[in-house]
Amino acid sequence: MTLAHFAERNRQGVWSAVIGVFDPFTLTVARAIHEHSKPGRDLLVVVTPGENTLLSAEARAAMLAALRDVDAVAIAEPEEARAVLNGMPAVEVFEDPAADRERSQDFVDFVLARQASASERRG
Repeated sequence: MTLAHFAERNRQGVWSAVIGVFDPFTLTVARAIHEHSKPGRDLLVVVTPGENTLLSAEARAAMLAALRDVDAVAIAEPEEARAVLNGMPAVEVFEDPAADRERSQDFVDFVLARQASASERRG
C-alpha cells in the first residue's frame, strides 16, 4: 500500500507511526517497534529505502507486517512520510535515525566479532 493511499483511507483513524530503515530486521528492531504500540492507537510502520541495506524495502516491509503489533506497513522516502503523516490529524510520528544506524552497526559488529572468533578457533 502506498503511503498516500493509506492516508486517504485512514484520515480519521488514531495512529502511531514509526518511520525507519529497519535493516537488518532483528529482534531488537521488533522490540523497538513494540515500544510504540499503544492502547487505542493502531500502529503504522513506514519502511524507508535506506542505503547499502541487506534486504530490499519490500522484504523488510513484509517481515514487519508479520509482527503482531503492526496494523499497516507502507514504503516511502522519509521526506514523503513526514509530509503525509504530519497532514493527518490524529497521528503520532516517531522517527529515530540515530537509533536505526546504531542497531545496524551493532549487527555488523556482532557478525564481525563472530567471524573473528571462528577464525581464531580454526587458526
